[in-house]
Amino acid sequence: VAWVIIIGVLLVAIGPVLYVIPSKRDKQLAALRARARVSGLAVDISYIPNLNATGSDKVSAGGKKRDARIKCTTYTLVLPKQMQEAPGWHLARSETDNVLIAGWGRIGAVHRISISDSGYWNTVRTIVEALPGACIAVRATPYEVSWQGLERLDGQSIDQVVVEIKAGLEKIAKLHSQIDKERQLPPSRT
Repeated sequence: VAWVIIIGVLLVAIGPVLYVIPSKRDKQLAALRARARVSGLAVDISYIPNLNATGSDKVSAGGKKRDARIKCTTYTLVLPKQMQEAPGWHLARSETDNVLIAGWGRIGAVHRISISDSGYWNTVRTIVEALPGACIAVRATPYEVSWQGLERLDGQSIDQVVVEIKAGLEKIAKLHSQIDKERQLPPSRT
């Protein structure tokens, strides 16, 4: 009987300590985020609308409205200078709204680019589809370009995932920089 009490006391004392010890996944995420920060990306946790939400995701059985959002990590490449004339958009994986890119829907409005500009959207599609790490959304503004995802390595190294995320964001930034520069040129007199 005494040994049962001793084991019970030890479990009560050690249990909370074991609870706060980081898991292998927690350590992986910390390393991934630290590596992203070192590479120049800002990292934070955010929520995006769930474009694939079902009725039960949006309203409870009791009729209360639910906020159908997905918690994700955002890796942001802050642009060296503001690009006022560059396109702005926020895309997320979607099974329904596939107007711009198959498998991707719009969160909010698209700014400073036509939704019918197939050349632009094909270029963006190629970049976005190559993004690693369970990417579920990509956002572009005049100030920054962001990857939003669930941070899965899928057998890749931490360095490889960070390099590929940053490279994809830099490709979008370069595309937008070209568009911004072209739009700021004076009209030709031909």
